[in-house]
Amino acid sequence: MKNSMENQVYTHLKKAILSRKLAPGKQLKETVLSDTLQVSRTPIRNAIQKLSLEGLVDVIPNKGAFVTNPTREEIIQAYELRGKLEFMAVCIALEHFNEDDFKRINLLIEEENQVLLEKNIEKYVNANKQFHLEITRKCQNIFLNDFIETLIDQTNIYLILYDDFFENPLQKPYSPTEHKVIIDLIKQKNMAELETALRNHFNHALISVDTQYREYKELDEIF
Repeated sequence: MKNSMENQVYTHLKKAILSRKLAPGKQLKETVLSDTLQVSRTPIRNAIQKLSLEGLVDVIPNKGAFVTNPTREEIIQAYELRGKLEFMAVCIALEHFNEDDFKRINLLIEEENQVLLEKNIEKYVNANKQFHLEITRKCQNIFLNDFIETLIDQTNIYLILYDDFFENPLQKPYSPTEHKVIIDLIKQKNMAELETALRNHFNHALISVDTQYREYKELDEIF
């Protein structure tokens, strides 16, 4: 029963964050959650801890738990470092790709395009992550891969919180097209244009991160 309540709180909070009903920086007050969801504080704390491990919530000692709220500078730094590390990995991996790899990667691009058309943000961030990892893992450097995966997870959180695509009906998917260009350049072993394509890809992601005010809600208005 305890785990069931914990999962219920976790699911409610995660859904509210992913659907952008809770603003970045919003405090998750245990008293409000307890009263609204009619559960004790223990499953609430456990659920918040789980969200913290996923990077969606920041737990600050003596202050409380808050929906993660990165600064613009932190977002820029994460994307810039990620771009440099991914290019490094691709340079090392270039000679290790085969046709089976390219077939598998192209299937991921097709999946990514489909979930983008469906505006399914959770499936999109997973497909996007798998595309990039499928490429960078070919470098066979476990330390570099670990750093890259951490940065992918972090920047995916920024997409979840801010990317304008999922709220703007006029914006068209750009990521699958750019991913196809990146794969073609890897096939051609065109490092000069590949470096530019990767840089442009991450810059495009930064531009898509929209930090404008939205109609966020209070905790007791959501649950």
